[in-house]
Amino acid sequence: MARRDRYILKANAIKGNLKYISLIIVISILMLILRLIYLQIIKGKYFSVLARRNSIRLIPIVPPRGDIVTSDGRYYAKNIPSFSAYLFKTKNINKKTIEKISKILNIDTKELLKKLKFSPMYTSILIKRGVNRKTVFELLFNKTIGNKINIDVTPKRYYPPNSYPYANIVGYISEVSINDLRKHPRLMVGDFIGRKGVEKKYDGILRGIRGLKEVEVSSTGRIVKILSQTPPQKGKNLTLTINSKLQSFIYQLFKNKNEDGSAVVMRPNGAILALVDSNTFDPNYFLNNFTKKEWKTLRKKHLLNLFDISTQGAYPPGSTIKPFMALAALKEGVIKPKTTLFCPYSIKIGKYTYRDWRIGGFGKIDLYRAIESSSDVFFYQVGMKLGINKIDYYLSKFGFGQSPHLFSYCTSGNLPSKAWKYKKFNQGWYIGDTISTAIGQGFFLTSPLQLAEAFSIIANKGIGYEPYLVKRDKEKILYIFKSKFYKDIKKALWLAVNGPYGTGHNAEIKGLNVCGKTGTSQVVTSKLYKKEKKLLEEKKTTLRKAKVYFPHAWFASFAPIKKPQVVVVVFLFHGEHSSKAAAFAKLIYEKLLDLHLLNGLPNLEYRQIHGDDKKTNNSAQNNNN
Repeated sequence: MARRDRYILKANAIKGNLKYISLIIVISILMLILRLIYLQIIKGKYFSVLARRNSIRLIPIVPPRGDIVTSDGRYYAKNIPSFSAYLFKTKNINKKTIEKISKILNIDTKELLKKLKFSPMYTSILIKRGVNRKTVFELLFNKTIGNKINIDVTPKRYYPPNSYPYANIVGYISEVSINDLRKHPRLMVGDFIGRKGVEKKYDGILRGIRGLKEVEVSSTGRIVKILSQTPPQKGKNLTLTINSKLQSFIYQLFKNKNEDGSAVVMRPNGAILALVDSNTFDPNYFLNNFTKKEWKTLRKKHLLNLFDISTQGAYPPGSTIKPFMALAALKEGVIKPKTTLFCPYSIKIGKYTYRDWRIGGFGKIDLYRAIESSSDVFFYQVGMKLGINKIDYYLSKFGFGQSPHLFSYCTSGNLPSKAWKYKKFNQGWYIGDTISTAIGQGFFLTSPLQLAEAFSIIANKGIGYEPYLVKRDKEKILYIFKSKFYKDIKKALWLAVNGPYGTGHNAEIKGLNVCGKTGTSQVVTSKLYKKEKKLLEEKKTTLRKAKVYFPHAWFASFAPIKKPQVVVVVFLFHGEHSSKAAAFAKLIYEKLLDLHLLNGLPNLEYRQIHGDDKKTNNSAQNNNN
């Protein structure tokens, strides 16, 4: 009996246990109440936001980029609709999910992880544009990643077929990098930014303003409905000063003649009608990120020539510099238009001999004949009379040594001076340096656009405007150089094309009164050039190998002589003979007339006053200087 009593609970013990149990229940209820108060009242707003984030998504709406249209109505850049894939960033997205998405979209996993790193939580990130329909279905019907991906129709930049003729003008866009995001806080992952040309210079105008779409999603991540929407604002359209027919014609001309180089066609007020580079690229390549291997392949095949000769190239201008040397000498009173100088075949300074291009020299000639026949010895003497300080001062008034400001990457070329040489080589300046500079050789470098700008100053009788490509831009005066001798320089340039001894005779169009100057700039010594030329004639080398030793060929001009309407500069890379550049320019002038970009042929007054149509040019004059 006593044994069973041990298992019988007494009433008092039971009452004591009930008190403890009741106390535990009360404390538990209080804790639940306090927790509810904490969750509902204290942290209610926080959890409400979290809940909203789980059901509400903010999706940015990409604005259409502004169109780029030529003056004659051709689209150089526009937009087409395309599928874009967005990834909604949350804490539960793991690396395995990222790898799956990357594989389906054929994008680099590391790049996608970088995008996520630089994007805020609970936002939709644009991860790829231009997704095809098959990939869209593969993404949306994948059970593991379908609820994390959103597909939207967005505008995609599009450059029409055969974009090579104008790629150096329009440039290209590509997806923003991490550095871009750091520099420009308003940009988002997946945005595109202008990298070159008009796309870069006017990026802020073309880009537009982003819109925003607020959508409600289901527990599986599917969009249930659109709650609100702020429409995007399209970027502003730009109309170029470029004439597309002229631009394409000149580009094809380079291809037909198998020449490398560039051509600039510009109004005297700075409006560019054509800015052609013989080797460019397809801007569509940059719309989809390509691998390093793809980049190397395109470069190897010469399909990505991003260097623009017209604006970035810097080459010795050769004899095209002589009209500006003449203006400096006339302004200083060193010579007068009818001053004659004896010009033998060569002159000797110290132990060095400086030759002219014409065997036998020119004898006693004045400034008009010196420019018409492009005498080197005449300008050797002019250069020595002026001295490098005055040469440097006056030539800077025509834009040499300074950027034309068309694009941020335009070269300044190089206008040599004593200070420049000492800084560059820690050497003094010699008389031979002055002689070389006086005929546009040696350290002197300029771009085709700079030379076009300089010739426009002669055409405008002392006013130089900043070159521009977009019609909305206002004319801006960069240079003013007044002189009473422009009439004399124009006459000399007219003779260089239309006179009996003109080296630019190949550019002559009867009645148009083209004024121009040829130029040949050496890239190696005359001895080495002649040696390679002989090897080529003996068929001991190929043209491709020999051509790198050939001089560059220039022709700079404007027309007509009275009230010039257009400036044309042709640069042939290793073109050898400037007469070829003059002939090239003639075809451009004929096309300008054909397109009615020149207002017909002016009257023949100037020809009737200054000589008849008979020409006595020999082939040597046409092939040199």
